[in-house]
Amino acid sequence: MKIKFPKSRAESLCDTPEQLSQLMSNIRYTEFDKLMSPLEVLLTTHGSCHDQVMLELQELYDMGYDAKAKFIIAVDEDGQGLETHSFVYYNYTDRWYWFENAWEDMQGIYRFDGFSDMIDTIMDDFARHIDYEYSKLYLADFDPKDHTIGEDLNTLVDICMNSTEEYTI
Repeated sequence: MKIKFPKSRAESLCDTPEQLSQLMSNIRYTEFDKLMSPLEVLLTTHGSCHDQVMLELQELYDMGYDAKAKFIIAVDEDGQGLETHSFVYYNYTDRWYWFENAWEDMQGIYRFDGFSDMIDTIMDDFARHIDYEYSKLYLADFDPKDHTIGEDLNTLVDICMNSTEEYTI
């Protein structure tokens, strides 16, 4: 089934991003199997970063935030895809916020003065996390409307790669 957030906002489980961060702290990271719906993540209390992003986006949308998500992939010198990550961000009162749960070392909500500063920080942290010396990094949009619940990782990556650009540290 294709992901379609409702045209009108639903009742959110939380009132603020901080409350959502607290709720998300109970969601355990698990390796990607298939793309889960926000409800599946909530009910099973686990999900990959891509799965958790689905829940975070839905909840922030329901709170009235224009949240979006990005997808990162590291690719080795032979063109083989390595580690991936998806994350949520939003703009509020002229500040940019990175909302992170699945990347356990970086859990929390981080505030930035500019979009570029936020992206640079995330990408620098990710590069250190994956030993950037031996790979290239690519950044893409992660739009739930482009994905289908139950899709496999290859499909998710292929869809995201349609909007990818190499990121230079």
